[in-house]
Amino acid sequence: MNRISLRWKISGILIFSNLFLGILVTYIVNNMLTETLENELIERGRAIGQDLARYSAPQILEEDVVGLKQIITSALAYESVEYVLIQNSESRMISDTYNGQVPPELTERSIFGNINYKKPQIVFLKNIDEECYDINIPVEEGDLGYVRIGMRKSYIDERVQKTNNYVLLTVVIVTLAGIIIVYFLANKIIRPILYLTKRANEISTGKLEEKVSVDTSDEIKDLANAVERLRESLNLALERLKKHQTLRI
Repeated sequence: MNRISLRWKISGILIFSNLFLGILVTYIVNNMLTETLENELIERGRAIGQDLARYSAPQILEEDVVGLKQIITSALAYESVEYVLIQNSESRMISDTYNGQVPPELTERSIFGNINYKKPQIVFLKNIDEECYDINIPVEEGDLGYVRIGMRKSYIDERVQKTNNYVLLTVVIVTLAGIIIVYFLANKIIRPILYLTKRANEISTGKLEEKVSVDTSDEIKDLANAVERLRESLNLALERLKKHQTLRI
């Protein structure tokens, strides 16, 4: 039956414990970071939407389509913004960043049930395979219309994935460094054990001349002292036996 050495048992415990801690830390970081980035992204979208609502109010009143187009197009400079739509109070689309080709997922969705939500609804845009937080901001309390701004969910996913990669890389590096350290520490621990095993085998075959001694100050030292007492006892017993046999002769 194949045996697993103590060295590899110690290393295995370290590896599995590090992997478990790595998975646990990654899970915790993933959840916390996702929630934080999600809140940050939504708040950023609302701030951008409120600015757009404030600047677009005069253009909506004047029906300045060109001015509205310039205002909403400027919002696309933000990496996390996917689209901006402006609808009047009757939900009719009056300006958008799609040049009139607004995806049906957006035109078919009612904005009124989403305005007072603490967390915006997520819209899946099939044509670009992208999920977006559909944030609705009223213009003049909805009397003039609404600004809809789509914040990319992939913005969160990419940063969470990057952080997870860093965490996993750190776990791997720490595990490899730990294995190297444990390997040398295990050798330091196992060497006297191997020595005691060898001496015990020699004592069992009658080699009692060499004293048993290890240079440690722990339980292994206690074990070495016990083996040494055994050697001395056997040596003394053999000497007494030899003397007894000599007297008989």
